[in-house]
Amino acid sequence: MSHHTLQKLVVRMLYDDAFVTAVHAAPDAALKGLDLTAAERAQLLAVDQRAWRHDALRRKRSLRALVEEFKVSTTIILAETRALASLEQYFSSTHFHQAIQQRGSLGLSFSEFLLDGCRNGNWRAPQIPDIVRLEAAVAACRRTLAREGEYEPAELPATINDRARVRLAPGFGVASFQANVIEAIQTVEQYLFELSLMPAMALCDDAPRLPELPSVELKRKLYLLFSPGATGISLTTIDQPTWAVLGEAKRSVEIRSLLQRAGQAGIKAAQAQEILAEWLESSGLMLLS
Repeated sequence: MSHHTLQKLVVRMLYDDAFVTAVHAAPDAALKGLDLTAAERAQLLAVDQRAWRHDALRRKRSLRALVEEFKVSTTIILAETRALASLEQYFSSTHFHQAIQQRGSLGLSFSEFLLDGCRNGNWRAPQIPDIVRLEAAVAACRRTLAREGEYEPAELPATINDRARVRLAPGFGVASFQANVIEAIQTVEQYLFELSLMPAMALCDDAPRLPELPSVELKRKLYLLFSPGATGISLTTIDQPTWAVLGEAKRSVEIRSLLQRAGQAGIKAAQAQEILAEWLESSGLMLLS
């Protein structure tokens, strides 16, 4: 409905001054493809452009919430660029505008903005991509858990048909990373902790600076399980076969298909079946049908 389109458009204009200018300078191009009535379009263009800029701290408040979820990667970026504007550019990006217009997740679209910055050479530290992916995985698990709630399994049947479908339970996820990503994260977290003891010391010439990060090691992989914990999403190392089997269940999948793909990845049938049974028993996997 057009009034929903108008509401989303208003949010976009509140955050992106360049978009406001574009809407007023060339409305046909800026509003192309949007379902607006003539009256709604006239109403939008009648707003004094200065009104969109009334809250000078709107971007910073929203950026603070995003940085909380991506605090390690954004710390590395800010240490490299020395410019808050490098992150505020998100609100003028297609990632932000699409997330608002399509009612997507701002946090996950922010992660895509950060990864795009790596691909485009806006920030160069080689540790950033994996750290963004890890922080995004935690954010995705947190959102799934909040949306679906904790999984409360029924008693498993004595036998399970291989046509039954399984999926990772809410709050669970698996991913692979370069081997020393955790050490890089710990280095940044230690720096942030030291700075938090007296934030104003960041203004001093002799303030602590972000130490050199562990180098990226591409030959070894780290396999991580994300799962609900007492204080949020917990991270646990797992072996490659477990990662491969559970990775097939990120979305609903038939058991026979999961086992077939595991076999194609070089995992023996008995081992794949054992992993499947273990995680169904521990409720990390949901039996859907």
